[in-house]
Amino acid sequence: MSYSDWVPFNKETVGKAPVKAGVYFLGSEHETTYIGATNNIKERLGEHLNSADACIKGTVSFCYHETLFPEAEEEKQLTAFQYEHGRLPKCNKSK
Repeated sequence: MSYSDWVPFNKETVGKAPVKAGVYFLGSEHETTYIGATNNIKERLGEHLNSADACIKGTVSFCYHETLFPEAEEEKQLTAFQYEHGRLPKCNKSK
């Protein structure tokens, strides 16, 4: 499975994201802070970029993976993160 490189979270790089389904990771300086799934990576990242959510405001970088099954991949990635860290990413809410 191939993920994009981590890139700065700004208007220019979000504008280059694909208009495709996928899973994406938002990060602060030293950790993944959010894992999400969407049917349009570019649009969803743009929504996060303009978010008033204080947790999301700390995002400095992102990466993504295109997939036909974004919700299943998101669940897999959240489960793996929780297994490794003993918790969900700090901006993900418990389901």
